[in-house]
Amino acid sequence: MRRIEPVAKRWRWGVAAATALAFVALVPQLLMWSERGRAWQGTHLSFYSDESSYAAYLNALIDGRPRLNDPYTGKDDAPGAPLAESPYTTQFVPAYALALPARLLGLDSNAVFIALSPLAAFASTLALFRLLRELLTDARLAATCALVVLCGVSLAQKIWLTLLGRDAAYLFLPFLRRYAPAASFALFFVFCALVMRALAPDNIRALTPDKKRAPLAYAALAGTTFALLVYSYFYLWTTAAAWLAALALIWLAAARAADDRRRALAALSVVAAFALAALVPYFALLARRAPTVDTAQALVRWRAPDLFRTSELTAALALSVIAFGAWRGFFNWRDRATLCAASFALTPFVVFNQQIITGRVLQPIHYEQFTANYLSVLALVLSIVLCWRGRAAANGVELKIPKFVLPLVALAALGWGMAEALVVARRYLPVNVVVDEARPAARRLEELARVARSEGRAPQAETVFCPDILQADRLPEVVPQSVLWAPHTFVFSGSAPGEEKQRLYQQLYYSNVDEQKFAAFISRPHPFRTAVFGWGRVINGLDITRTPITDAELDGERRAYADYVNTFSRERAARTPLAYVLLAANADASTHALGNLDRWYARDTGERVGNYVIYRVKLRP
Repeated sequence: MRRIEPVAKRWRWGVAAATALAFVALVPQLLMWSERGRAWQGTHLSFYSDESSYAAYLNALIDGRPRLNDPYTGKDDAPGAPLAESPYTTQFVPAYALALPARLLGLDSNAVFIALSPLAAFASTLALFRLLRELLTDARLAATCALVVLCGVSLAQKIWLTLLGRDAAYLFLPFLRRYAPAASFALFFVFCALVMRALAPDNIRALTPDKKRAPLAYAALAGTTFALLVYSYFYLWTTAAAWLAALALIWLAAARAADDRRRALAALSVVAAFALAALVPYFALLARRAPTVDTAQALVRWRAPDLFRTSELTAALALSVIAFGAWRGFFNWRDRATLCAASFALTPFVVFNQQIITGRVLQPIHYEQFTANYLSVLALVLSIVLCWRGRAAANGVELKIPKFVLPLVALAALGWGMAEALVVARRYLPVNVVVDEARPAARRLEELARVARSEGRAPQAETVFCPDILQADRLPEVVPQSVLWAPHTFVFSGSAPGEEKQRLYQQLYYSNVDEQKFAAFISRPHPFRTAVFGWGRVINGLDITRTPITDAELDGERRAYADYVNTFSRERAARTPLAYVLLAANADASTHALGNLDRWYARDTGERVGNYVIYRVKLRP
């Protein structure tokens, strides 16, 4: 029986590692605060484009709007006007877990996102530490390995892409993308640890009959955690399901006795029962998704294998190390740590090739960035440690790790994470400073929304036109008003089929973009190109069936926009009536610059707020 250590001693190394990584996660925001000083307006530093849409949905929930809402178009679910499901509304657990405390404490979405990065880093490190300590039985080693895994994913991917001659995508600690997967990332490792406890409790034969029920209790907790993952982030729960299937397969195959196999089947059955209970209503929600969701999310039919992702290459290396160690007798391949490492290594092959059976592929790049990459690196780290320790044991030598080795490895991992944080933060700092400079104007729009509520008007029904699409995309993080169009309008369910493109055209028309400018926008990498042809056609890795955009398609879209401009009417203007125009104070607000808008709307003299001007507009008779 293992010696039971005091709780403080068991957790102190994990807490130390978690605290260190939490500081690294806060570095980008510290740089933002340092740059802005007293001029800081409360903006979080963001370096993932999708964070704006998550923050917008979170802001809507903090504002008291229903689960089914679209923060960009301002539409809410209502009797007689039901709103369809979107990926944001089906993955509501982290949103409400953040929104409810924020509402109670009076925090906005920016404050929540600032706090979330270090909290998610701390929780994820601690959860992974707990899993590794369960497998390695060494707290210092587990804490070090946790930092290597969480900080080393981008490095591993960069090495493979460089060796393969591909462009090296540079992501800062990808699991910290807010709020998905950051808010629920730790739950994945909690799930793994609970499953391992259910399958391999310590000294099961020495337990009393009452305590032999403990594995089933762990299985029930694992099933509950899986249910939370289902309603948290699609790529986390599907990866968890793939890992559980891989582990079950090899665990049952490795079981020596019928009693061991029976106990494993009982525990796995409990987990599966909870999983099925969670998935039934989940798929019922998916059946109510908007018609535009599948296209927007690049869900495609495909059955070809996908075997050369960087995560799979790392996983294949891990499997090779495991096979070598078992062949040389460094460890017993039936040991739970070995089986767990092997299951982690098999999971990337499952998630990237499940389409062979299901015939469906949904943005596999997200597995590459947020889940499978971590499991493959975890498998490699585990396999190397197991071989290292097993080799010493096989030679009859007691493994003694010099005191300075693990701290140096941990510092190296944290140093790499810090370097990533500084590089990415400096790269995206100028953009975030521009957003922060617009926050006073956004807060003024918030005040106008409160006035609208006091007068019995719904502020989300009042639409803001902002020619700067960066500001338009991030305005819903703060304001309750809708926006005419933004790069993330398409990800929610408020736009009917075809409406999103009409809103885009209207945005461009009011911005005085003519046919030639439109053709230039869509012929090169640009948010407008993405909006016209879809993210799956433009961004590499989202749609595995992606085909190049042809000259004929470009010319067809140019002619379609030209026809829209030439036939624009007051009827079209009235379909999405505007209430406000937000313009940079140094921008040209002359009749020439806003000529198309002024033809249909009457503007007031404008209200200067910081570096921006807010115009109230009314549709002309």
